[in-house]
Amino acid sequence: MKIQPNLIPRFNLDYNLGDLLFSLKSILWGSDLDFRTLEAQFERNIFFTSNGRATLYVILKALNLPKKSKVGVPLYSCTVVFDAIINAGHVPCFIDIELDNYTLDPHDLEEKIEDLSAVVVIHTFGRPADMDEINEIADGIPVIEDCAHSLLSEYKGRITGTLGDASFFSFKKYISAGEGGMLILNDEKFIEDVQKEIGLLKEPTKINEIKHSFFTYIHSSLYHKPLYGLFAFPIGSYINTNTNIKISTNGKFPITKIRKSDLGIFLKKLKGFREKVELQRRNSWILIDELESTSLVLPYEKEHTWCNYYLFPVRFRNKRERDKAHELLRDFGVDSAKLYSKTPKEARKFYGYGRNCSNSETIADTVLVVPNYYTLNEDEMMRVAESIKKVERLL
Repeated sequence: MKIQPNLIPRFNLDYNLGDLLFSLKSILWGSDLDFRTLEAQFERNIFFTSNGRATLYVILKALNLPKKSKVGVPLYSCTVVFDAIINAGHVPCFIDIELDNYTLDPHDLEEKIEDLSAVVVIHTFGRPADMDEINEIADGIPVIEDCAHSLLSEYKGRITGTLGDASFFSFKKYISAGEGGMLILNDEKFIEDVQKEIGLLKEPTKINEIKHSFFTYIHSSLYHKPLYGLFAFPIGSYINTNTNIKISTNGKFPITKIRKSDLGIFLKKLKGFREKVELQRRNSWILIDELESTSLVLPYEKEHTWCNYYLFPVRFRNKRERDKAHELLRDFGVDSAKLYSKTPKEARKFYGYGRNCSNSETIADTVLVVPNYYTLNEDEMMRVAESIKKVERLL
């Protein structure tokens, strides 16, 4: 495998030395937590757990649904969402997505709603789903927003996370706070049950927190040039190619209360984060402007939405072209991700999916996520755009 010190990583991990030192200080000596920015953004009941999937687990347990209830969830997703549903004692029921927005398709939801006891809506890539239509179809069935990708995104002037009965966020995504999950509760009738479920969670130990902080810092460091192209990508590719990882089918994963260090980093970063989202939107517009003349399907904002552009998906005509582009882009120094490309196969094998989400399968075969994150400068964004145009001409 060719060593590429200038390889642009596919994702952004922005946990720096200052974050590590802040984290260690808060673990060893404690720190005052400033919730003012968070409370001003949401003005809701807010709770925290160890990560996003743990937060979904808490929400589902707090709903007190009958055991083995069917929970609607988009097939085009990370399988840890399915694990959270199973771990809470329920069954994932797969809903298709809209081809033009990558989010839950209200029409497919309407066809399957009679069997469902709750619905998980994922604002994939930071793109808000059509919450008005989804809420109308749900008609009293609890709607849970998965906002792991959509921090600060807006739908009709309202921030995602405030549009359903409850919502959850992942601090590992976008804001790079290490880990941690946040639960926003919009329906107060569930508040006592949420408090009860979180009260049952264990506290992480100081040793666990310290190890986690160092691991997060090292992982983030390896996701930057030149270490990414020199070490992280070649080693990661070797492991993926030469090991067989058994996938758990019972939905079990660790669930604890949030690490105070992760919460402190999140609150600190949130204060100035809108400016970083604006930088990421600027980078996304550079890609849209430069790639408009290509045959690729680009992620334009839908009417009445404001997208944080956490990830930038481009869609190819077929799987062969997408997979070829993935390889060629790396040769040009730009890494990319075939996000959720394996989910339909894993869902069939482990989660009972019956092949009734054709749009999701199409997207899984044809979408490539390319770098657009806020730490890239304009020259780097032009390099990404030019590389994509070169690849498109070679297909």
